[in-house]
This record gives sequence, C-alpha cells and structure tokens, in this order.
Amino acid sequence: MPATTVDPRFENGPLAVIDADTNGQVSAYCVGGLVLDVPAKTIPALVDWTLTEARLGQARLHRNGRDADPILVLTAAALERFGLPAALSEEERHAGRIPAGHKVVKQIERAGLQMTQRGLGPWARLYRVPEGSRRRCVQLCILPWHALDVREWGRKDDLELLLTMHPADLVQYLGLYAARVITPRGSTATTGLELMAELRPPTRAEKNPATGEFERAYNEDALTQLYPVVPCEVPAEHPILKNQFARHHMRTPAEMLMEEPYDWCRPLTDEECANPYLVVVDLNMSFAAAANSLMVGLNGPTHLTNPAFDPTLLGSWLVDLSHVDLFRVRVNGRTVDGSRLVSTV
Repeated sequence: MPATTVDPRFENGPLAVIDADTNGQVSAYCVGGLVLDVPAKTIPALVDWTLTEARLGQARLHRNGRDADPILVLTAAALERFGLPAALSEEERHAGRIPAGHKVVKQIERAGLQMTQRGLGPWARLYRVPEGSRRRCVQLCILPWHALDVREWGRKDDLELLLTMHPADLVQYLGLYAARVITPRGSTATTGLELMAELRPPTRAEKNPATGEFERAYNEDALTQLYPVVPCEVPAEHPILKNQFARHHMRTPAEMLMEEPYDWCRPLTDEECANPYLVVVDLNMSFAAAANSLMVGLNGPTHLTNPAFDPTLLGSWLVDLSHVDLFRVRVNGRTVDGSRLVSTV
C-alpha cells in the first residue's frame, strides 16, 4: 500500500498480536514486521497504551460509518503475563466469560474502563467515554480461549495453524484478511455482517436547520432499514392480501413465489415415490432455527432404540448413522445403494 494512502492515525496497522517472552517483556507484533515494546503490566494499562501510543485501527469504509476499533490478539504467554487463565473452564466456556469477581475484571473496573454485557470473554470490548466524536474502544481477541474458531479461520490442511503460529506470522495472516475484508470481529459470519453494515451504515449526521446542530438521521439504504412486505412472499393468510384477492382465491405462480425449501440433488425414483414416509437429513441445522418458536416440553429427550415411527407424535427424531457404513448395509436381503444418498462431505 502506498505511504500516501496510510492514515497517520493508524500507521501501525489495524491490529496487533500481543506476546510475552520468558523475562516478562511484552511485545506488540504489528503488520509489516514492526514490533513495539509494550510497557503495560495490566490489562487496563494495555488498553490505555493502545489508545494513546499504539496507533492501531482502521479507517472507516463509508463517510457515514465509523473507524474500526484496534484489535489486540492475546497469546497464551500474554495471558499468563496479565494474570488471565490459560483456558476457560467448562462453566466459563458456557457462560462466555470469566466470573465478575476475577482479579483482572476488578482491575478493569477500578481503572474506570467499561465493558459490554458480554463481559471479559474470548471477544471483549473495553472502552472509555468517547471524547466528542472520537471513540476510545479496544477489542481483545483472546486466542487460547478459541476466539478464532479454527474451523473458520484455520486452514483445511492444518486446523491448529493459528494456535501454533508465531506472533509475527499470525499478525500478517490476520492483517491480510483485514486489508482485503475488514478487521476480524468474531466469527467469519459476524465479520461479514459487520462489513455489510460498515458499507451501508444505519445512521448519518444531519444538520438541523432550526438549531444549527448536527443530529442523528437514518439512511434509507442502510442494511438495517425496514422494507414493506412484498405480497408475493407472504402466505395466503397474511393481512396484506386481504383486499387484493377474493376469498378462497388460489394464487398463481405470477402472484406468489413457487420455491421449495428442499433442493434434491437428483430426481426421486419410482420406488422412492411409492414409499409412505420421507426422511429429511438436515446437514447444518438450518431448518432447526426456523422452529425457535415451537412450544415443546421441558423434559429431556427420550432415547429409543429402533422405535416404530409415529407420524402423529410431535417432536424431533434424531437418527445417528455415524457408526454405519451405508455402502455395506443390507435391508431385507438387499444392499443399499449408497450412491443415491445425499453427500455429507
């Protein structure tokens, strides 16, 4: 990147990897091979050093957006240096944070820093009250706490690459992503949503002609903008269709979307069409999210072995076939044709 295009406020890059040597010296590895000495001995001091001296961050992508907060990626050695646990316990992992009574959390509170309701977890946001329009916020990415899921951020041939990579290589790895996309903000899905929101921010500053002061106004093309319901996308009982069609009107393909949520990779055979039941294999649980509002019992699941299928029984039927080689299964004296099954690769 030419030097003329580098924002002087963020001349050391969008993020840094914080590491410590055996003598306790803390270093910040930045994009481009720069290594900074970090005098901070506590997490609050590290945040203040980042806000005042580190020159980390990324310029806004849209004139109505905001500059990206600096990201600090903490290694295992840095966690030990700042008094944080090397790994989260099972209870802390489910809670997504360390307890509020932890000594580092108390240090943060005594220093006057604020945290989001998410607390001090794998992704933590520490901030002070903004100075005018300038944010004073730092995001911590705690690598040993699995802030960067290796299934998303690692390489297919080496899933543990991020955890074993040298800090100088890790910052180049993440810095390249930040230069081509945006600074990481969590999972790759969350980062993608943040990118779309940065390119189409929800609000802008607009001058009030009556008072002469700038106020917040909403952008019509924002990603979060609410749009009116499109008639062709709603079901037949939706109120928006009440005055458009006569009662019991059967909508044609020109008046509604004729799409199926299931996409077969091949046509069904005549034998399959004659079967009384259809078994659907949901590979990524995408349809389970659509059933969030379904009222079900609060008791635990009932585990049955080879039960008789009851189509009138409400619930989810979990069939575990992980131990079965479907290419060698014989049903009623014949071998199952595994090539006719949906690929799970």
